[in-house]
Amino acid sequence: MTKHLEERLSEALDAAAGTVPDTAVPPELFPAKPAAQRRWTPVLAIGLAMTAVVVAVAIPVAISRNRSAPPPAASMCPEPPAVEALTYEKREYAGSQDPAGSQYGELDKLPFGSPPRVPFVMAKDGPVNVTYLEDLGVRVPLPDRRLITSIGRVDCGWVVDRRTGADGDLPEIGVLSTDGSFRSFGRTTAEGASLSPDGSRLAYVAPEAGGKASVVTVSVATGKRLAATPASTTTEVAGWNSHGVWFLSDGAKYVTKMWEPGSAPVTVDTGKHRLTAYPGTDRMLLTDPEPVYTNEGSDACVQVVTLGTANKLQTVVEKCGGAGGTLSPDGSVLVAETGTIAQGYLVETGAKTGLNVSSTIVTPDYAAIWEDPNHVLSAASLGSSDRVFTTRCNVRTGACERIQDGPESSVIVGPDLGRP
Repeated sequence: MTKHLEERLSEALDAAAGTVPDTAVPPELFPAKPAAQRRWTPVLAIGLAMTAVVVAVAIPVAISRNRSAPPPAASMCPEPPAVEALTYEKREYAGSQDPAGSQYGELDKLPFGSPPRVPFVMAKDGPVNVTYLEDLGVRVPLPDRRLITSIGRVDCGWVVDRRTGADGDLPEIGVLSTDGSFRSFGRTTAEGASLSPDGSRLAYVAPEAGGKASVVTVSVATGKRLAATPASTTTEVAGWNSHGVWFLSDGAKYVTKMWEPGSAPVTVDTGKHRLTAYPGTDRMLLTDPEPVYTNEGSDACVQVVTLGTANKLQTVVEKCGGAGGTLSPDGSVLVAETGTIAQGYLVETGAKTGLNVSSTIVTPDYAAIWEDPNHVLSAASLGSSDRVFTTRCNVRTGACERIQDGPESSVIVGPDLGRP
């Protein structure tokens, strides 16, 4: 009887969440309020169907900017504690004092800016006693010292993968709450994961018995598995947009499939290029995993594409001369590698933007992390000088700054960036 009741409640919860209109304002993870009053205040969606199961169940679904009254206290997210600003290594280099010398003079001239506006993990001030996940002033201690990577923000926390770092130990995937608790969805092969465009579902590769795997989707709110399609342990989730979940089904990452949960996956020809899809746009990125380099440069090209009729990809813009590239979250700006330069382009016209910097400062890569459609982050290590740094660049104006810069360390000094 209890199991039947739970199933009916779960179905009612999913049905109620599905009634949110397309025009609803998505949740603000960090609303602009004084620290003492900061709350996440979801709108309560109460489905009529739920009354047949349980009386007066309220579900946090979405935040409304036009709310007339605060929700009951039970629906509010845990109050994050007040925290002090973390200290970042910010070292000024002066020419010959820098072991890398003039080779990185462009980097040395960048001013220092504000902390990253994405979730990141780091240790506070020196040796690792405890690490933290921090996001726009909200800090969650990770006392078990497990490695956490943010996949994206959700109500009252973040979808993360969590691992111990032990050999052969597959990570768990789930929701880390602002109160530090972790709600697991199960094990993952760690071969990519993506939130749906509306943030309500998550796609990832789950290991199955007998050395098999499946690409699965789950409800972020309940953890319930919604759909699955067979895959291998080397399959990688390459993103999720309005067309569905995109995944790379073989170890070489050449065979690309589009999957609308509930239907069979469809193979899409990418010309042996790597495809990356994004929740915020139907424009996708094709990069070259195996470029050929000559004295004149590279024959590789980076393309921004859309899905056309008969499941054929159509090129919106193409830039050649380098294998790497990254696309802004709204699909408006491409940053592509051209030799040793990272150049910005407006996707709509192909025109260059003000970004034209050394690829040391911005590393164009399909997995690059963006704060917003205008700012891309880059973290790198200069092995020759044992130096690590994190930069932020405005891809339209070309203005860049350092967030952190200092000597390499064996501990998680940070910031170790995650996705917003």
